[in-house]
Amino acid sequence: MVRVLYVGDTQVETLIAAKGIDTFTHTYYRDSAKVLRDALGPRPGVELTHLPASDIRTRFPNTKEALDEYDVIILSDVGYQNFKLPHGNRDRLVPMGPNMVTPFRQWVLDGGGLIMAGGWLTFSGINGKGMWGGSPIEEVLPVTIERGVDDVIDHPDGATIEITDAEHPILEGLSIPQDRIILGYNQLHPRPESETIATSRQDPFLVVGDAGKGRSIAYATDPVYHLCGNLHEWEDYGLLWERMVKWAAREI
Repeated sequence: MVRVLYVGDTQVETLIAAKGIDTFTHTYYRDSAKVLRDALGPRPGVELTHLPASDIRTRFPNTKEALDEYDVIILSDVGYQNFKLPHGNRDRLVPMGPNMVTPFRQWVLDGGGLIMAGGWLTFSGINGKGMWGGSPIEEVLPVTIERGVDDVIDHPDGATIEITDAEHPILEGLSIPQDRIILGYNQLHPRPESETIATSRQDPFLVVGDAGKGRSIAYATDPVYHLCGNLHEWEDYGLLWERMVKWAAREI
């Protein structure tokens, strides 16, 4: 059984509506993560736990023992600041609290599996707000990341995905239909020792590699709305993610 911690893909939105001279606000919670939970959660040999973005700073595992409860961690559409800044420093605590980043990086090097999926706040992100470039976590990814640069490439006309290594265990026997299109992705820069096994418009889409005793995957688009387009409606979408987590866990 591959134990997976899926982090992110939730948000709280506050909107201001104006009707003539009258305005009002309303706030709601958006759980986009349901898309990947429904696709990956029921897959055989996978035990999936989801951590909403709002709970990262208080509930993300920050010790080796806590991290070892999982085999693979998926980060999707969550910025680096959620991990580097401990929760609750209004009292000017010194030190601020547990360091979540160093144990996380070491967990990967010691054999953990890491998947970073694209979005507005992963990799460099929209307006550079993801801030993963230059972080200790970048060191264990199969790609390098821009710093302070908006790396989101939009394709509102739709882009297809091309498999470049059909024999890789993640993609063996899979065929991505040309009517499954994405609407954008983050620009990735594969490391020389990594392998790009799928592209979109000749840009890296799926990049895999080793990190010490662990493995990591860079998946360029968001696994849920909106950049993923209609890819999540592909009948083998859940199988693709099952293979990704099992490869990251060295199960295949």
